[in-house]
Amino acid sequence: MLIHEDVPRYDSWLKPFISGFIMFTMMLGLIFLLFITELAIAMFAISALDGLLFWAIIPRGFQIYEDRLRIRLGWPFAMNIPLRNIDKARPGSSGDLWFYWGIRFGTSTSNIVEILRNKGMNVIITPDNSERFIDQLNQAIERASL
Repeated sequence: MLIHEDVPRYDSWLKPFISGFIMFTMMLGLIFLLFITELAIAMFAISALDGLLFWAIIPRGFQIYEDRLRIRLGWPFAMNIPLRNIDKARPGSSGDLWFYWGIRFGTSTSNIVEILRNKGMNVIITPDNSERFIDQLNQAIERASL
């Protein structure tokens, strides 16, 4: 049963950064098209692969169920973390988004939530309403441990 759902917070730099990254490889493909066709084809393939990878790994939503936390990614992908494997959720720092030993699903430098796990790597996410999300997740963890 779904207890709480939140959407990720996206910073204004995220979409231009991703688009710029993909456009850079596309432009290289166009330049190489004039000289080396095989290399141009490879660059276009890399651009398509980059687009698919970004689409697959950027979070679309965060859902708290009675037994798990679900991080929705590009369809059909998702990451499920059983609540029994989570110690607690707490606010993270903006530095954690860039330098962190764990799994980072952060799309913003604010609203960072660190999920501390007793089994598996810790996770960083950025829900739109981080305070409410932390409260709801910690309550769900307490109920699941009873």
